[in-house]
Amino acid sequence: MQSYLLKNINIVDEQSEFNGQTGDLLIENGVVKLFEIDHSLQNADQIIDFTGCFATPSFIDVRCNSSEPGFEHRETYETLNKTALYGGYSQIALLPNCFPNRNSKTEVNYVINQSKQFPVQFLPLGTITQDMKGEDLSEMFDMLSAGAVAFSNGNYAIENSGTMSKAILYSKNFDGLIYSFCHLSELAKGAYVNEGTVALSLGLKGIPQMAEYLQVQRDIELADYHQHKIHISKVSTERSVEIIRQAKLQGIKVTCDVAVMNLVLTDEALMEFDSHLKLMPPLRQANDVKALWEGIADGTIDAICSDHHPQEIEKKNVELEYAAYGASTLQIALSLAVEGRNRFKPLLSDNILFSKFNVGPANVLGLNYSSIQIDKPVSISIINPHQQTMLNTKNNQSLSQNSYYIGKPLPYFVEAIFNHQFTHFNP
Repeated sequence: MQSYLLKNINIVDEQSEFNGQTGDLLIENGVVKLFEIDHSLQNADQIIDFTGCFATPSFIDVRCNSSEPGFEHRETYETLNKTALYGGYSQIALLPNCFPNRNSKTEVNYVINQSKQFPVQFLPLGTITQDMKGEDLSEMFDMLSAGAVAFSNGNYAIENSGTMSKAILYSKNFDGLIYSFCHLSELAKGAYVNEGTVALSLGLKGIPQMAEYLQVQRDIELADYHQHKIHISKVSTERSVEIIRQAKLQGIKVTCDVAVMNLVLTDEALMEFDSHLKLMPPLRQANDVKALWEGIADGTIDAICSDHHPQEIEKKNVELEYAAYGASTLQIALSLAVEGRNRFKPLLSDNILFSKFNVGPANVLGLNYSSIQIDKPVSISIINPHQQTMLNTKNNQSLSQNSYYIGKPLPYFVEAIFNHQFTHFNP
């Protein structure tokens, strides 16, 4: 029996009776056995002093781009597992945009079987429409029965209202969850940056906010009409946040997430023409980022997703216009969020911020939340707020290096993860 005694650890878990307390946490054979604040505990196989560190339920990512199968040169399941562990994650939902696309229970079973060999659990997302083309519906019920947690068309919006309406209505029969990625391409042709003063100064056509929020409004109306739930993924504009806020106040069953990169930078960063910052949705203006943080603070936004999207160097080491969308973020997602919080919403508590990485995603996906409780299996990440994170070419666990933040210091450091009987310590 392996046991760990975590000394002087600060519990950050609003659903735990120990929330906000500092003491000694005893873990035996993957189960929380004792928590004492009088520091009388002394015996364990390993005693680790975590003075000044937080213990919080390990992270769940609701949106991570899937490279394997088909794009193993970008990321394999093995490297994705390592990247997730370094980032403090125990569960990650994989988009179906692999090759072949995840259209059936066979592809769902493949992910689940592969996941069994890793400590990080891969949660398969199935396609909404066949090959994500936005036309014929996929075999969603079969995929759900095989273990799919929700359905998405990846980074493609379903622009046909009739198709989205049928998808929501069909998923209602088996309580399935539809991810809506909102981007009306007809309003954004030839554009790849946010519409605004930065795009104007660079002489570039911009993607209007309307390309997002019009579809946000449409899909919420469809969900309300069919009286079924919808998840708006990767919101990025002030107007979208307000639409979702009002929908929640009206009792409409809507949840949403925001990509972490949209919380930390504005479109002004594109003045450097760094192709690592070519993202979808694009980096927005300061008022949008502030609105996203307000949405996090008041509960409008349920989760922060990594939107981890590895790309080969050949697709990023080109002019901004020709570069592929996406950034490698999973390993440093928490630190990115803290960096954004410190800049745009410095009074937001760690409690609320961490909840967007664990309890919020668990609620979105209908998963059991691993609160820190006596005699419950342990699944916690250890966060050191006094140590910086520095991603570099040596400690980067992903096969891809498409990150604007390589070589740039970020706040907070994930020290370790205790996930049932598996333990990982970051060097």
